[in-house]
Amino acid sequence: MYETLTSTGSAPSPAGRPRRSVVRRVIRIVAILTGITLVGGAAWYLLLFLVTRTDTGTAAIDRSTRNVVVDIDSGDVEIDVAGQGEKPELHKKLTKSLRSPDEKIEQDGDTLRVSTDCGEGMGKCGSDYRLTVPAGTRVKVQTRLGDVSVKGVRGSVEARTKIGGVRLEHITGARLVGFSKTGAVTFKHVDFDSAEATSKLGDIRFEDIEPFEKLKAVSKMGDVELHLPKDSGPYDVNAFTKIGDRKVDIDRDSSSGTPVEARTKIGDVTVRGD
Repeated sequence: MYETLTSTGSAPSPAGRPRRSVVRRVIRIVAILTGITLVGGAAWYLLLFLVTRTDTGTAAIDRSTRNVVVDIDSGDVEIDVAGQGEKPELHKKLTKSLRSPDEKIEQDGDTLRVSTDCGEGMGKCGSDYRLTVPAGTRVKVQTRLGDVSVKGVRGSVEARTKIGGVRLEHITGARLVGFSKTGAVTFKHVDFDSAEATSKLGDIRFEDIEPFEKLKAVSKMGDVELHLPKDSGPYDVNAFTKIGDRKVDIDRDSSSGTPVEARTKIGDVTVRGD
């Protein structure tokens, strides 16, 4: 008679168990790393909150100023005309954290120059400006990140931004330029000899404008809508869209001395008389 021998050690683990154990360890590691990332991110934002501050200020603008040049790194710019009995002024809001805007304000004859540079680095850095200027002031504005608005001046205007919108309103000037790399460009209640509006990614719109000599509106991706003075035509219209609808409802004459260019690659093009 034979005895059956039984092992006193532990039974072999099923083949799938080690794999599940590895998976659980991986999940735990991922969870720990995610927690560390979240905690680190929260700590970073808390640090930025604690070190970020905003300084504001106001400075008088010389009444003899006839040119304003603003070139800033990051921030919104708003320029309007000083009202009756109102002093021309510059109002600023500077945002500082781990880096600060390097600001320069200089008066050179009849030209006021305002510039800021945030440089390289991390943390919030920006400068917003609101200027009230003499009515007959020529304006040139450029910001990398922010909106630009110019109203009421009687002089040429050039307004540019890389990320943001541009709006020119109630302006009389020989030459008006609006450019945005990513944002809408709007001209409203304007009187000009020549105007140029460009956006790589955004809509372009002209409305309530006076008779002019030349108009160019070009978007790479966005709608172009031009409302032209009906009684001042005919116009030499070049309207084109690669992907979108095209509608021209105005008197046209290729021999006209008033060229109008309205183009986009992706978007609708509308040219009509109001």
